[in-house]
Amino acid sequence: MEINTILTPVLAEKLVVLKDNIKRFPKVSIAFSGGVDSTLLLQVAVSVLGDAVLPITVNGAMLPKSEFAEAQALAKAIGAIPLVLEADVFALENFVKNPTDRCYHCKKFIFTQIKDAALANGYEVILDGSNLDDMKDYRPGIKALGELGVFSPLKESGLTKQDIRDLSAYYGLPTATKPAMACLATRIPTNTPITPAALAAIEAGEDFLKSLGLSQYRLRLLGDTAKIECDPDDFTTIIDNRLALIDTLKNLGIKSITLDLAGYNCGNMNG
Repeated sequence: MEINTILTPVLAEKLVVLKDNIKRFPKVSIAFSGGVDSTLLLQVAVSVLGDAVLPITVNGAMLPKSEFAEAQALAKAIGAIPLVLEADVFALENFVKNPTDRCYHCKKFIFTQIKDAALANGYEVILDGSNLDDMKDYRPGIKALGELGVFSPLKESGLTKQDIRDLSAYYGLPTATKPAMACLATRIPTNTPITPAALAAIEAGEDFLKSLGLSQYRLRLLGDTAKIECDPDDFTTIIDNRLALIDTLKNLGIKSITLDLAGYNCGNMNG
């Protein structure tokens, strides 16, 4: 990846701190999803530690297939080959039941597998891409990371989400402008059971929205009703393609499709 932008003095200093935080360890494993945060973390770690970095990607129904494929390509471009673990999240009762602390149970389940795989391959240090802004949102999964001893160097280095996007642009990473992503289960209201069919419908619907070139979007599933959230600037695109969208979703068993006039809002299903 080429470096193609100039850093501000403040951001340059944060990058120095980030590199120093990673240099504390002779080798590290990284929970790598291919999202904005973990991609920057992998890039910087490889620049500091070279091949002493093992990215670990957990693949399962909660991760869109397109995201998994993009993650593999990104890691290869950075110069690292991920270890891929398959996770059956439907074997986890507290994932299926979808309680308010589902994310805690799911993170504990997934990161336990990551930790076991890292240790089995000789990596005692596990890093993740949590950042400073994550502390402002409702994220019960962060508790699980602490319990398992996962280190979050982006957060510890004082990096916000915007800092991470700016550094990603500095390194020439395609994720610099990538829309925020989250587990597909976040599209389902708390205490509504999560099923394979529900996640498949959400994934297919969001793949269609992605194909339209939307800047940011979510397809929330409320029973047999799909609620689309997107930037208000993209409302016209939704309306122009509504017939194809209706066909796509109704073929998946969705009976009603709505457009949220309030637009996209991160965390709408929290609590």
